[in-house]
Amino acid sequence: MNIRPKPYQERVLESLREFLRECARTNNPAGAFATVTQRNGGTAQPYFPVQMPELSGLPYVCLRVPTGGGKTLLACRAVGLALRDFVQADRAVVLWLVPSNTILEQTARALADNRHAYRRALEMGIGGPVEVVTIEEALRISRATVDGQTVVIVATIQSFRVEDTTGRKVYEDNGHLQAHFDGWPDHLLASLEKGPDGRPVRSLVNMLRLRRPIVIVDEAHNARTELSFATLAKVYPSCIVEFTATPALEYKPSAGRFPSNVLHRTSAAELKAAAMIKLPIRVFTRPPGQKEQALAEAVALRASLEKLALAEGQATGEYIRPILLIQAERVDDTEPLREQMVRDFKLAREEIKISTGTLDELKDIKDIAAANCPVRFIITVQKLKEGWDCPFAYVLCSLKETRSATAIEQIVGRVLRMPNVEFKQHAELNHAYVFSVSDSLPAVLAEFQQALEANGFTKNEAEEIVIPAGAPMLPLGSQPRTVQLDPAKDLDAGLVKANAPALMGKVQFDAASGAVKVLAPLTDDEKQMLDACLRTETARQQVENAVREVAAIAETFGAGKPRPATGYEKQESFIVPLLALRQGDILREFTETDLLEHEWKLSEKDATLSETEYPSKRPTGRTAVIDVDDTGKPKASEVCETGPEDFIGKLHQQVWAIASDQNWTEEDLIQWLDQHIEHADITAAESAVFLRKAIQGLKASRGLTDISVLVLDRQRLRDALAAKIAAHRRAEHKAAFQALLAGDWVVSTEKALDFSKILYDPAWWYEGGFEFKKHYFGKPGELKSGGEEYECAVFLDGLTEVKYWVRNLARRPDSFRLQTSTDFFYPDFVCQLHDGRTLVVEYKGQDRWDGIDAAEKRAVGAVWEGQSNGQCLFVMPEGKEFGAITRKARAT
Repeated sequence: MNIRPKPYQERVLESLREFLRECARTNNPAGAFATVTQRNGGTAQPYFPVQMPELSGLPYVCLRVPTGGGKTLLACRAVGLALRDFVQADRAVVLWLVPSNTILEQTARALADNRHAYRRALEMGIGGPVEVVTIEEALRISRATVDGQTVVIVATIQSFRVEDTTGRKVYEDNGHLQAHFDGWPDHLLASLEKGPDGRPVRSLVNMLRLRRPIVIVDEAHNARTELSFATLAKVYPSCIVEFTATPALEYKPSAGRFPSNVLHRTSAAELKAAAMIKLPIRVFTRPPGQKEQALAEAVALRASLEKLALAEGQATGEYIRPILLIQAERVDDTEPLREQMVRDFKLAREEIKISTGTLDELKDIKDIAAANCPVRFIITVQKLKEGWDCPFAYVLCSLKETRSATAIEQIVGRVLRMPNVEFKQHAELNHAYVFSVSDSLPAVLAEFQQALEANGFTKNEAEEIVIPAGAPMLPLGSQPRTVQLDPAKDLDAGLVKANAPALMGKVQFDAASGAVKVLAPLTDDEKQMLDACLRTETARQQVENAVREVAAIAETFGAGKPRPATGYEKQESFIVPLLALRQGDILREFTETDLLEHEWKLSEKDATLSETEYPSKRPTGRTAVIDVDDTGKPKASEVCETGPEDFIGKLHQQVWAIASDQNWTEEDLIQWLDQHIEHADITAAESAVFLRKAIQGLKASRGLTDISVLVLDRQRLRDALAAKIAAHRRAEHKAAFQALLAGDWVVSTEKALDFSKILYDPAWWYEGGFEFKKHYFGKPGELKSGGEEYECAVFLDGLTEVKYWVRNLARRPDSFRLQTSTDFFYPDFVCQLHDGRTLVVEYKGQDRWDGIDAAEKRAVGAVWEGQSNGQCLFVMPEGKEFGAITRKARAT
C-alpha cells in the first residue's frame, strides 16, 4: 500500500492542520472551526463544544470520509499533526478507539507491524519511535516506555466502561503502574481519582489523565453519546479527532445526542478521481420467481469480468480476480446453494466459500488477493465478517426478497474499493455490479442508495452512483430531477399504478407525497405514458421541463435518446496555456521553485521576536452558548472570555511537567529548531546564525538567565520563528517576483492544461435551480446557488462569445493556476471562447479589488495575457461590473 497521501487526503490533512494550529495559537476551537469551514465550503459552520465543563475547551472535530476513502491511513497521519501542531510535544500517549474487538485486533496488528503502511505512516507523521499496545498490555506498561516514545493504545470505548470486565481493570489500583505517578506536581496529582486512603489510585485511567492523551476515534460510532464523553472525560484528553463515514447530525441535548463537528467532507467525486472506489454501481433486477436467472447472470458477468481482468493483466501486469458475493436467503440455504452452483455452472467447489455466523471458511485464507488463491465466489447471509476487506469483490447478487438495512450496508461497502487504487484500462473494471431479486426496481434502487448513505455518501451522490442497468449511465456530476406535485390534484392514481411498471427504472412515483422523479431519458411512447398520469397543465409543464433536463451520458451504457453531451463527454478540446519559462530546450511552468532560486541571506535579517510575534502570555479563549432557535435548529453564540480557564495553556503546562530534557544547551536548542523548521532554500549555517540571534535577543529582552523556559516552550517558539522566517521569505519572494515579471515568458499550448484529460473532483456540487448549459463538465463544482460568484457564473453562461467555461477548483493539481509571490492562485472561472481564445475571470468583490493580493493577481494575469500573442485574456471585474468581462471577450 502506498502511504503517500492522495490529493484529496492532503486536503483533509491540511484542514486538520490549520484547525489544530489555530487552536494552539488562539485557544479558541470555535473560531478555528469557523475559519476552516469557511475556507472549505464558503460558509462558517457553528462549533458544538463537548457539553461537559472539564472538556468545554477541548478541540473536537470530525473528518467525514466515505467508505473506501482510507480513513485509517488518514488517522495515522493525524496523530503526527496533533502531536506537532497542537500538543506541541515530541511524544505523547494516543488513545485509538475502534468500534469492535474484531477491528481492534486488525488495527493493533497493522499498527504494530513495521512493514505495514499504517505503521510507516504513523512513524512518518510522528517523526520518532512508536510503541503500539492493547489495553491489556497498557495495564503493565513501564514508565520508561511511556517517557521514551509515543505510545498508541488501541481500544474500544467499552474498555473504559465499568460494566465491562476490562473496563473495571482500567480503574483499579495497579501496582505495575506505580512508577508512572512519581515526580508529578502536587496540583496534578490532586486532580486524579482517589482511593479510600485519599491517595491517587494507581490506575491506567489516572495514568492517562496525567498524560493528556490524543484521542483518535476511528469509526467508533458509539463514542458520541453523553455517557461516552463522560467516560472520555476521565482520561482528560488533549483533543479528539474523529474519522467516520457517517457523522452524527442530530442535536438533542435532552437525549444526550450532539452533532459531530464536521471539519472536512470528502466527496464521492474526489474518491472516484483518486481511483479509490469503483463507480458507478450498476443494478440489475429480476422478479422473485427468477432467482436462478439472476444468479446465472451474475455468474456470467463475473466470468466476463475475469476475461477482462486477464487482458488487463497482460497489458499492465496487474493481477485481478473478480469475486462475486452472494447473499442467500437463510443460513441453511448456503450449502445447497454451493452444491447447485457446482452442479449447474460447472464451478470448482474450492472456488466457492461460505461466510456466515456458524461457518466462516474465509478465516483460514491468509491472503484472498494472492495469485494462488482460488476463491471467486463467497456466499453469505447477513453480512461478511467485520473488517473484511477485498477490492476484488466486483459483483453482489442478493437472492433475498427482504433484506435488513444493516446487511445491505455491510455488503455494499465490500464491493466499493478499487483494486490497487488505480484506474483500469478496461472501463468495466472501474465499476461495481449488483443483481437483486425484487418486483420493484425503484425500491431496490432506493434500498441501495440508502446503503450508500450509510457508507458516508450524500443523498444526491447516492442517487447518482446507483444506476439502473436498463437505463443510460448518468455521470457522477449530474442527478435525476424531482418534481413535487399535489398528489390529489395533479396525479391520476389509477394511471400511475397502470403505467409505473412500464416506466420502471426511468420514472419513480411517490403516490403519497406526489413526488415524480425522472431518472433517465424517455422515448416518445414513455413520455406519452408519463403525460397521461398527469391531470393539470401546470404539472405537465413542470414534468416536461424535468424530462428535458435529464439525459444519458454515453449511448454505450444503455438505451434511450441521449441529451446533448457536455464538452468533456464529447472530449472536445479545451486547452489552457500556462505561464512558463524556457530553460534551454525545456519549457516548464512558473512555480515557487523559481522564487526559491533567488539568493538571499537570512543571517542578515532581523531576528527580534516581539511580544506580538511570540507572546509571553498565552491567549485565553472564548466560550459559546448552544441553544435552539424558533424552528428547532441549533444555534451558537459567543458570549464571554474564558479568563483563567485556559485549556490550551493548562495542556501545555502539563506536557512540560513531564519533560525530561531540561539540560539543553543553547546550541542544542538551535539545532532542534533548525531541524524542525522547514527551510530548503536556506543553508544550515545561515539558519543557525539567525536562530542564535533570536534566542540571545529573547534572553536579553525578557531577562532570561538560562534557556530552560525556551526549551520547554520550544514548539511554540518554533512556530513563531518559522513565521518570522516566512515573513522574510515572502518579502524576498516579492522582490524576486517583481523582477521575474519583467522576464522572458512563454505562454503557448506547448505547456498547457488540457481539461479534456482531467478528472473533475469537487468536494461538493452546485445544487441550485438555474441550469447551466455551457459548463464543460455539466454541473459546476464548489459553486453556491446564490451570491456574487454565482451571478458571475450565470453571466458567463449567457455570454455569446463563451463556448465553454469551467468553475476552476482551488488547490487541485489539475486546475489552472498562476504563481504569485506567496503561492498559487486559482482564478474562479476559465472560459473557452468560440474564436478559440481563452478567457480567465477572477471575481473580486468591490471591497477587495484594491487590496495588495488582488493587485498582484492582476499583475501576473496581465503578464500571462501579454505573452500569449493575443490567445489568452485575463480580467478581474470590480464587483458586479460584468461589463468588463464583455469588453475583454469582444476585444480584438
